[in-house]
Amino acid sequence: MKRLVTITLVFCCASAFAQQTETELIRSAFRLEKKAVVAQFLQLSDADAGKFWPIYEKYEQERVAQVGNRRLQLIDTYTKKYETMDDASADKLVAESAAIQKKEIAVRDKYYGLVKKGVSTNVAARFYQIEDVVSVATRMELYNQLPMLQKK
Repeated sequence: MKRLVTITLVFCCASAFAQQTETELIRSAFRLEKKAVVAQFLQLSDADAGKFWPIYEKYEQERVAQVGNRRLQLIDTYTKKYETMDDASADKLVAESAAIQKKEIAVRDKYYGLVKKGVSTNVAARFYQIEDVVSVATRMELYNQLPMLQKK
């Protein structure tokens, strides 16, 4: 899990400065590490794995498209503006952060239902649990690395 968070940090830091090709390489490394964490946690039988991983791949594609890219854009905007942020910009960033978190939960909820239907309730619940843990750990590490707004 610690390695996953480290890769996330490298990706987030690099995303602001790296070229598109480098960003995609880091993103790919993060996805592989995350998938390994999920696999280790779920401990699926061969039969369940055959049903689960295609659903999970679609989940990851949707999560990245609807959440990951937005979160990276938000981080990029924040790191460029945090020192000079006015109230209107702060409101906009907070609203976007909340919207991203809601979308992340909505995507996870959607795929909980798909995993439940396609595999089992137990696997779906464990999928939801590990995805929540990874999300919280990643956000916590990001918050620890990002500079905080200063009192005016």
